[in-house]
Amino acid sequence: MKFTVDWLKEHLDTNYDDNKIVNKLTDIGLEVESFQSQMSELDNFIVAKILNTEKHPNADRLKVCDVDIGKNEVVKVVCGATNAKKNLLTIYAPPGSIIPKNQMKLSITKIRGVTSYGMLCSESELNLSDESEGITELSSKKYNNRVGKKYFKNNTSKVIDLSITPNRADCLGVRGIARDLAAAGTGKLKKLTLKNIKKSGPQKINIKITKEKNQGCLSFGSCLIKGVKNTESPKWLKDKIITLGQKPISAIVDITNYVMIDLNRPLHAYDADKIDKGIIVRNSKKGETFKALDNENYSLKEDMCVISDNSGVLGLGGIIGGTRSGTEFNTKNILLESAYFDPRSIRKTSKLLNIDTDAKYRFERGIDPESIKLGLLKAAELIKKICGGEISKIDIKKIENFKKNQIKFYIPFFEKITGFKVSDKDIIKILSDLGFKIKKQKNFLNLSVPTWRPDIIQSIDIVEEIVRIKGYDQIKIEGKQMIMVIQPL
Repeated sequence: MKFTVDWLKEHLDTNYDDNKIVNKLTDIGLEVESFQSQMSELDNFIVAKILNTEKHPNADRLKVCDVDIGKNEVVKVVCGATNAKKNLLTIYAPPGSIIPKNQMKLSITKIRGVTSYGMLCSESELNLSDESEGITELSSKKYNNRVGKKYFKNNTSKVIDLSITPNRADCLGVRGIARDLAAAGTGKLKKLTLKNIKKSGPQKINIKITKEKNQGCLSFGSCLIKGVKNTESPKWLKDKIITLGQKPISAIVDITNYVMIDLNRPLHAYDADKIDKGIIVRNSKKGETFKALDNENYSLKEDMCVISDNSGVLGLGGIIGGTRSGTEFNTKNILLESAYFDPRSIRKTSKLLNIDTDAKYRFERGIDPESIKLGLLKAAELIKKICGGEISKIDIKKIENFKKNQIKFYIPFFEKITGFKVSDKDIIKILSDLGFKIKKQKNFLNLSVPTWRPDIIQSIDIVEEIVRIKGYDQIKIEGKQMIMVIQPL
């Protein structure tokens, strides 16, 4: 799970510096695999020094330069700049670099019979100025000791990469991580606010969930957005997508991916004009096929949850969409889907077909079933802002209602299990900050478990949550053995 500290702070009001946040994540059981700056296309450009120049043997206007690029490495670069001369400090782009001005990717190239390893760059090529007459000339006073160093400073926010255990699906969203940190005293969870979007009429595409054995979709929410102008994403959104190690595709696709990571709410956008007479969510028939967005053709088994229309399968519910109804830059009307799929159905289908996607990764662990509307509103708001369009009312179809898990927690049970005491007040605050609804009754807490925590089903799970947030260092140690034995009430 990757995200930046800046992204985290969109949900968490905190005075903690980056290192304290990282340490606290580890303390509360969210393992930090890495914490480092994002890679930038400008990272490859380094300060270099021309050691010598010779006339190109086969071209009067070209020179062959011996270039010091640091670490005792000298490369040959063919250059046509008139100001390329011995001892000049300049900016070197190695093979593999992408030139900012024209997005050209460099490779090792033979120029009139001489192999050139990269390029010496003008200010114009680096978008530093309009100067294009020669290569960049750097001040010897400032840069003489920086040969081999990066020219551009990487100002991007550092990326945290967490290893999330299978039971913590809620922390596959940035807001879930912020909630845990807030409960642990790292700051305050910001209130989630959405603009009051004007909705123009009902969602007119008919949605039907078939009531059949092994139906993998329990709820299907949707809204129709008409008259959009799909486009490239704005810089802030592109940066978010790149943070995830993904490539921006289009505003509509990038928005759905952003909401998935931000709120742990997978979404899917269909080109509404490609849907044939409505949506039918049903079990697949043996031998049905469809082409997925990964450009692979899949032959389906029986009882796989599919999203279909009158012409056949449009996609595998909660796993991957199909090319037939995919959005493009010329898409005018979209149907936005936010659904809840049974984790067992997702695991079974993805294993049989050997498909692994970000949506599947989340649904198989258990998405918050009550986040359907929130996901639609958040995505619709962004699509309206970036792509325009008129948004319909939200339509949610269900075949069963979700029941919240209730736990009657005996407060003294905590000290009995852990060997240390936490005040009733602190216990209530921790659980409240984690999203539990609480009613105290003498020595008991009647707890309503938040819908984003399907892993919490019994009292010992509550004990683990309190210990995790309060601190494992509070548990008493006898010799080398930790006292934390599960005992019956």
